[in-house]
Amino acid sequence: MGRGAAGCWTRRPTRVSGLSEVVAVSAGSGHSLAIEHDGSVWAWGGNSLGQLGNGTTGNTAVPVRVSGLTGVTAIAAGNEHSVALKSDGTVWAWGSNAVGQVGNGTSTTARTPVQVGAFSGVVQIAAGDSHSLALKTDGTVWAWGQGFSGQWGDGTTNNRNTPVQVAGLSGVVAITAGSAHSLALKRAASAVRNLFAPVSWSGCR
Repeated sequence: MGRGAAGCWTRRPTRVSGLSEVVAVSAGSGHSLAIEHDGSVWAWGGNSLGQLGNGTTGNTAVPVRVSGLTGVTAIAAGNEHSVALKSDGTVWAWGSNAVGQVGNGTSTTARTPVQVGAFSGVVQIAAGDSHSLALKTDGTVWAWGQGFSGQWGDGTTNNRNTPVQVAGLSGVVAITAGSAHSLALKRAASAVRNLFAPVSWSGCR
Protein backbone atom coordinates (compact mmCIF):
# COMPACT_ATOMS: atom_id res chain seq x y z
CA MET A 1 0.00 0.00 0.00
CA GLY A 2 3.04 2.30 0.17
CA ARG A 3 2.26 3.58 3.66
CA GLY A 4 5.02 1.83 5.60
CA ALA A 5 3.06 -1.19 6.83
CA ALA A 6 3.49 -4.53 5.06
CA GLY A 7 1.41 -7.70 5.28
CA CYS A 8 -1.95 -6.11 6.07
CA TRP A 9 -5.10 -5.07 4.24
CA THR A 10 -6.80 -1.69 4.21
CA ARG A 11 -10.46 -1.17 3.41
CA ARG A 12 -10.22 2.58 2.98
CA PRO A 13 -8.07 4.80 0.75
CA THR A 14 -4.75 5.54 2.43
CA ARG A 15 -2.21 8.14 1.36
CA VAL A 16 1.07 6.76 0.05
CA SER A 17 3.97 7.90 2.21
CA GLY A 18 6.62 10.31 0.98
CA LEU A 19 5.07 11.39 -2.32
CA SER A 20 3.44 14.79 -2.75
CA GLU A 21 3.74 16.00 -6.35
CA VAL A 22 2.72 12.94 -8.37
CA VAL A 23 1.52 13.34 -11.96
CA ALA A 24 0.87 9.69 -12.96
CA VAL A 25 0.52 6.26 -11.35
CA SER A 26 0.34 2.64 -12.51
CA ALA A 27 -0.37 -0.62 -10.67
CA GLY A 28 1.03 -4.07 -11.44
CA SER A 29 0.16 -7.40 -9.89
CA GLY A 30 1.97 -6.70 -6.62
CA HIS A 31 3.86 -3.45 -7.13
CA SER A 32 3.04 0.16 -7.93
CA LEU A 33 4.71 3.02 -9.77
CA ALA A 34 4.45 6.82 -9.63
CA ILE A 35 5.95 9.72 -11.58
CA GLU A 36 6.76 12.87 -9.66
CA HIS A 37 6.56 16.32 -11.27
CA ASP A 38 10.34 16.35 -11.82
CA GLY A 39 10.20 13.26 -14.07
CA SER A 40 11.56 10.84 -11.48
CA VAL A 41 9.91 7.44 -10.95
CA TRP A 42 9.11 5.88 -7.58
CA ALA A 43 8.05 2.30 -6.83
CA TRP A 44 6.86 0.18 -3.92
CA GLY A 45 5.51 -3.30 -3.18
CA GLY A 46 6.77 -6.69 -4.35
CA ASN A 47 10.29 -6.80 -5.75
CA SER A 48 11.27 -10.46 -6.06
CA LEU A 49 12.40 -9.94 -9.67
CA GLY A 50 13.64 -6.36 -9.48
CA GLN A 51 10.40 -4.75 -10.63
CA LEU A 52 11.00 -1.76 -8.33
CA GLY A 53 14.13 -0.88 -10.30
CA ASN A 54 16.32 0.15 -7.36
CA GLY A 55 18.98 -2.54 -7.84
CA THR A 56 17.66 -4.91 -5.16
CA THR A 57 15.12 -7.72 -4.84
CA GLY A 58 13.79 -6.71 -1.45
CA ASN A 59 10.14 -5.80 -1.04
CA THR A 60 9.38 -2.33 0.32
CA ALA A 61 6.29 -0.89 1.97
CA VAL A 62 7.29 2.71 1.17
CA PRO A 63 8.23 4.28 -2.19
CA VAL A 64 11.85 4.00 -3.37
CA ARG A 65 13.30 5.89 -6.31
CA VAL A 66 13.85 3.90 -9.50
CA SER A 67 17.55 4.13 -10.30
CA GLY A 68 18.85 6.32 -13.10
CA LEU A 69 15.58 7.52 -14.60
CA THR A 70 14.85 11.18 -15.32
CA GLY A 71 12.56 12.96 -17.72
CA VAL A 72 9.90 10.26 -17.57
CA THR A 73 6.48 11.14 -18.98
CA ALA A 74 4.60 7.80 -18.76
CA ILE A 75 4.78 4.53 -16.83
CA ALA A 76 3.21 1.09 -17.09
CA ALA A 77 3.38 -1.75 -14.58
CA GLY A 78 3.08 -5.36 -15.69
CA ASN A 79 2.86 -8.48 -13.59
CA GLU A 80 6.51 -8.45 -12.49
CA HIS A 81 8.05 -5.92 -14.83
CA SER A 82 7.85 -2.16 -15.31
CA VAL A 83 8.09 0.14 -18.32
CA ALA A 84 8.78 3.88 -18.61
CA LEU A 85 8.64 6.37 -21.47
CA LYS A 86 11.06 9.28 -21.43
CA SER A 87 10.54 12.73 -22.91
CA ASP A 88 13.05 11.93 -25.67
CA GLY A 89 10.79 9.14 -26.98
CA THR A 90 12.92 6.25 -25.70
CA VAL A 91 11.48 3.36 -23.67
CA TRP A 92 13.05 1.79 -20.60
CA ALA A 93 12.11 -1.37 -18.70
CA TRP A 94 13.15 -3.43 -15.68
CA GLY A 95 12.15 -6.47 -13.65
CA SER A 96 11.29 -9.99 -14.80
CA ASN A 97 12.71 -10.84 -18.21
CA ALA A 98 12.23 -14.61 -18.53
CA VAL A 99 10.17 -14.19 -21.71
CA GLY A 100 11.70 -10.93 -22.96
CA GLN A 101 9.55 -8.44 -21.03
CA VAL A 102 12.47 -6.00 -20.70
CA GLY A 103 12.95 -5.95 -24.49
CA ASN A 104 16.73 -5.61 -24.52
CA GLY A 105 17.51 -8.80 -26.46
CA THR A 106 18.22 -10.97 -23.42
CA SER A 107 16.34 -13.09 -20.88
CA THR A 108 18.30 -11.75 -17.91
CA THR A 109 16.39 -10.14 -15.04
CA ALA A 110 17.00 -6.39 -14.89
CA ARG A 111 17.07 -4.89 -11.40
CA THR A 112 17.60 -1.40 -12.80
CA PRO A 113 16.17 0.19 -15.97
CA VAL A 114 17.60 -0.77 -19.37
CA GLN A 115 16.66 0.70 -22.73
CA VAL A 116 14.13 -1.27 -24.73
CA GLY A 117 15.54 -2.07 -28.17
CA ALA A 118 17.10 0.66 -30.24
CA PHE A 119 13.98 2.55 -31.21
CA SER A 120 12.65 5.98 -30.33
CA GLY A 121 9.78 8.24 -31.38
CA VAL A 122 7.43 6.54 -28.91
CA VAL A 123 4.44 8.48 -27.59
CA GLN A 124 2.54 5.86 -25.55
CA ILE A 125 3.30 2.62 -23.69
CA ALA A 126 1.24 -0.17 -22.14
CA ALA A 127 2.05 -3.31 -20.16
CA GLY A 128 0.21 -6.61 -19.86
CA ASP A 129 1.13 -9.44 -17.52
CA SER A 130 4.28 -10.37 -19.44
CA HIS A 131 4.20 -8.34 -22.65
CA SER A 132 4.42 -4.65 -23.46
CA LEU A 133 3.35 -2.30 -26.23
CA ALA A 134 4.62 0.98 -27.64
CA LEU A 135 2.89 3.43 -29.97
CA LYS A 136 5.15 5.50 -32.21
CA THR A 137 4.58 8.94 -33.68
CA ASP A 138 3.93 7.39 -37.11
CA GLY A 139 0.91 5.47 -35.76
CA THR A 140 2.59 2.05 -35.75
CA VAL A 141 2.45 -0.31 -32.75
CA TRP A 142 5.34 -2.37 -31.46
CA ALA A 143 5.32 -5.25 -28.98
CA TRP A 144 7.70 -7.47 -27.01
CA GLY A 145 7.69 -10.14 -24.28
CA GLN A 146 5.43 -13.16 -24.02
CA GLY A 147 3.47 -14.17 -27.11
CA PHE A 148 1.77 -17.46 -26.26
CA SER A 149 -1.70 -15.95 -26.74
CA GLY A 150 -0.93 -14.21 -30.01
CA GLN A 151 -0.02 -10.83 -28.57
CA TRP A 152 1.95 -9.96 -31.75
CA GLY A 153 -1.08 -10.07 -34.02
CA ASP A 154 0.82 -11.93 -36.75
CA GLY A 155 -0.40 -15.47 -36.09
CA THR A 156 2.68 -16.54 -34.13
CA THR A 157 2.94 -17.45 -30.45
CA ASN A 158 6.67 -17.26 -29.78
CA ASN A 159 8.23 -14.89 -27.26
CA ARG A 160 10.08 -11.78 -28.47
CA ASN A 161 12.91 -10.20 -26.50
CA THR A 162 13.13 -7.12 -28.72
CA PRO A 163 10.31 -4.94 -30.09
CA VAL A 164 8.56 -6.13 -33.25
CA GLN A 165 6.02 -4.17 -35.26
CA VAL A 166 2.44 -5.42 -34.95
CA ALA A 167 1.45 -6.43 -38.47
CA GLY A 168 -1.30 -4.63 -40.34
CA LEU A 169 -1.73 -1.70 -37.98
CA SER A 170 -1.35 1.95 -38.93
CA GLY A 171 -3.03 5.18 -37.96
CA VAL A 172 -3.24 4.10 -34.32
CA VAL A 173 -3.92 6.82 -31.73
CA ALA A 174 -4.08 4.81 -28.48
CA ILE A 175 -3.07 1.43 -27.07
CA THR A 176 -3.73 -0.68 -23.99
CA ALA A 177 -2.76 -4.16 -22.86
CA GLY A 178 -4.74 -6.79 -21.01
CA SER A 179 -3.37 -9.78 -19.18
CA ALA A 180 -2.51 -11.63 -22.41
CA HIS A 181 -4.16 -9.59 -25.16
CA SER A 182 -3.76 -6.18 -26.75
CA LEU A 183 -6.04 -3.39 -27.94
CA ALA A 184 -5.48 -0.42 -30.24
CA LEU A 185 -7.65 2.49 -31.31
CA LYS A 186 -7.41 3.56 -34.96
CA ARG A 187 -8.57 6.77 -36.52
CA ALA A 188 -11.34 6.10 -39.04
CA ALA A 189 -11.65 8.18 -42.22
CA SER A 190 -14.38 10.80 -41.98
CA ALA A 191 -14.77 14.21 -43.56
CA VAL A 192 -17.40 15.25 -41.00
CA ARG A 193 -16.02 14.37 -37.58
CA ASN A 194 -13.36 12.36 -35.81
CA LEU A 195 -14.29 8.69 -35.70
CA PHE A 196 -12.31 5.89 -34.13
CA ALA A 197 -12.35 2.12 -34.59
CA PRO A 198 -11.09 -0.29 -31.88
CA VAL A 199 -8.90 -3.22 -32.96
CA SER A 200 -7.95 -6.15 -30.71
CA TRP A 201 -5.74 -9.18 -31.15
CA SER A 202 -4.79 -12.29 -29.18
CA GLY A 203 -5.25 -16.03 -29.27
CA CYS A 204 -7.22 -18.30 -26.97
CA ARG A 205 -5.73 -19.72 -23.83
